[in-house]
Amino acid sequence: MSKSASKTIEGTFDAFSGTANETMKKSYERSMEMLGEFGELQKQNMEAMAESSRIATKGMEELGARAAAYSRGAFEKGVEASRSMTSAQSMQEAFELQANYTKSAFETYLEEMNAMTGMFASMVREAAAPLNSQAGKFVSVMQKSA
Repeated sequence: MSKSASKTIEGTFDAFSGTANETMKKSYERSMEMLGEFGELQKQNMEAMAESSRIATKGMEELGARAAAYSRGAFEKGVEASRSMTSAQSMQEAFELQANYTKSAFETYLEEMNAMTGMFASMVREAAAPLNSQAGKFVSVMQKSA
């Protein structure tokens, strides 16, 4: 093989290896950067999960307190209705009192269930917000890595 051919091959090999080394170096640096980003994202995920759990717990406590207050009020109204029915002067009056109590109790129940459904839906939206934010960040990180 001639010296010029040898020099050409050597030059081509040096250029290839230089390019390959530079590409490997950039890939390694990008991989390390991505690992750092994923580590930070995981930390933020845990914080978002904790915040979401805190919001959900608070919401469930509020719902539980409201349910207890409703139950207590409904029981008291039931006792009150029973007392008024026992003091009725006629069967007709007792039936009217019972019908009025039943209608009132049912309407109150529906109002309370609608209010609690609204509270629950609001709590779910609030509790999901930190997690939704993290999902958006994850998509952003994945798009950067592509």
